[in-house]
Amino acid sequence: MSQIAFSSIPTWARPGVSADDTELPPLSGRSYILLGVGAATGDGLRRWVDALPDEIALRTLTFDDADSAAQALRDELWRARVGVRLVIVAPAGAALALRGVATSAGLEDDEIHVTTVGAGAIEIFCSHCRAITSAVAAVDDIVDCGGCDRHLLVYHHVSRRSGRYLGFMVDAEASPPTAGGSQS
Repeated sequence: MSQIAFSSIPTWARPGVSADDTELPPLSGRSYILLGVGAATGDGLRRWVDALPDEIALRTLTFDDADSAAQALRDELWRARVGVRLVIVAPAGAALALRGVATSAGLEDDEIHVTTVGAGAIEIFCSHCRAITSAVAAVDDIVDCGGCDRHLLVYHHVSRRSGRYLGFMVDAEASPPTAGGSQS
C-alpha cells in the first residue's frame, strides 16, 4: 500500500486514518443536509445539529442502508438551492457511494463533510466484466468478482462519481486464457 498517498481515495476513507475529527469545519452554508447511514451515526449527527445556528435550514435524514440513503440524497439535491452543504456520517463504503451521488449532482468537495463510523462493505468495479461486487475488503485485498468469478485485486483507485473501488484480475498477465476464450 505504498501508493496510497497518491491514490484517489479520500483521506477520510484511507486505512489507518482516524475518523475522530474533534473540530467541525467552518459553517459556511445557507442550508444543511445531515445524512446518516447505520446505527452508529447518532452522535456524529447530533454534534452537527447542536453546532448549527437556529436560522440555518436543516434537514436530517437517517437510513439503515446506503441504497435508500442514496435515493433520498438524489431527491434532496434535486430540490436544493445554492448554498447547500452536505454532511455524511456513515461507514466508509457507504460514505464513498454517497459522496459519489453528491459529486454527480454537482457538489464540490468543500461543500461535503464526511465523518466515517467504521468500514463496512465497499463496492468493487470489475474492469473485466463491469460487474459490481460488494464485499468487506480493503485496498490490496483479493475478492471474487460476482460477475465473472475472477480473483480481483482491490486497487487504490476510487471513482469520484460512483464511490467504487477499481478491481482487476490478480496476475492477469500471467494467467493463460480459458478454454472458452481469453480472460481479458
